[in-house]
Amino acid sequence: MWRNVLTLGLTMLLSACPTTGEGAPVSSAGDVVAAPNPAGADAVKADVLALMNRQAEDWTAGKLEAFCAVYADDALFVSPKGFTRGRANILARDDKRYRQDGAEMGALTFDVEEIRVTQEMAGVALKWTLTFQETPPAAGSSLVPLQRRGTT
Repeated sequence: MWRNVLTLGLTMLLSACPTTGEGAPVSSAGDVVAAPNPAGADAVKADVLALMNRQAEDWTAGKLEAFCAVYADDALFVSPKGFTRGRANILARDDKRYRQDGAEMGALTFDVEEIRVTQEMAGVALKWTLTFQETPPAAGSSLVPLQRRGTT
């Protein structure tokens, strides 16, 4: 099981940080080099894709509690409007913005650009789109680091 430890609502380049000392994912010239790909990475990537699909389904169905359930207790949500710290605060933010203010949540889709896997973490670079009935779609890019539940 994976948990979301940080969500960035900004366009960023994903680079995994190896912990084995086998080399950095970015060269001294700034060129991106291959990230570690530990044994079982394909299974992890499949799990991560399933998680992202479930996230999109939960959001679209208006299940904010389920959507936020995968966030770590101390998750950090970063958006152009600022920072929201902690799963409970992220849920309260979304609840106010979408349920209490009556805004349409929209249908969420993800276009996963890349998934990088290390022994402890997985990182997802993706584009997201929210489509609405009454208003133009919203779209952006995010970097979503995931950590296995039960690890530090």
